[in-house]
Amino acid sequence: MWLTCEEPADMTTKWGQFHGYCFEVPATATPAITPPLPLKEMGRFRREAVAVDPDTGIVYQTEDRGDGVITRFIPSEPGKLAKGGRLEALSIKAEGNWDTRNWPGNKTSFPIRERLPVEWIDVHEVDSPNDDLRFKAIEKGAVIFSRAEGMWYGSPDTVGESAIYWACTNGGQNQMGQIFRYFPNEDPEKGGELELFLEPNDSELLTHADNITIAPSGEFFICEDTKGTNHIRGVTKGGDMFTLARNAFNGSEFAGACFSPDGSTLFVNLQ
Repeated sequence: MWLTCEEPADMTTKWGQFHGYCFEVPATATPAITPPLPLKEMGRFRREAVAVDPDTGIVYQTEDRGDGVITRFIPSEPGKLAKGGRLEALSIKAEGNWDTRNWPGNKTSFPIRERLPVEWIDVHEVDSPNDDLRFKAIEKGAVIFSRAEGMWYGSPDTVGESAIYWACTNGGQNQMGQIFRYFPNEDPEKGGELELFLEPNDSELLTHADNITIAPSGEFFICEDTKGTNHIRGVTKGGDMFTLARNAFNGSEFAGACFSPDGSTLFVNLQ
């Protein structure tokens, strides 16, 4: 199975049908029509991407809003998402008015390359008919992220630990993008650690981070989605940034980057 997400600008249609769900799609060699079964217990919101921790089956999810939250879905039966589970939102354990966006004028600054212990808050009424799931989570202490988009599971550097990585498109002092990573605890109930891994605040290095992927060899790659010239940016195992590609054809964003299993080929779309 693979998971596909709805990221609607309008959470309903003129026929009154809700949108903003996650769906399972069979990964089969023979194409077939699959009944669209929304996984409602995973929550209804402007979901951009998901990543699955293979050790636990927990699904982590991003929300593409300027005041969005990061959630995780703990399935009742790992690998069987349609059988239900519970939804939780990410929160920092330490007291304080935590805001990861680091926008100019913010009263607090979220630290870079500092691992902070987190906890997960239960989220209820996850079908959210008023599209207010994030507001309820923030009221209970969930951390705010700015347009969290691409998400990936892997280990791209020398820390030797796998983590859940995600991009925040307009986070940071110059609002050009951030990369976060979450290190899960062996016991999911105890939470893990959150780190702001990358915030270059230099448009020559990064302009509006979006989709992300990790090479089998460990390099980290970021697709840009900006109104100007879009690039694919790379990050070495040591944390240094470089430019891999530039879209000289038109102003379209790069999207959907992924490597072949042997790591020899990077596939990428121009939207």
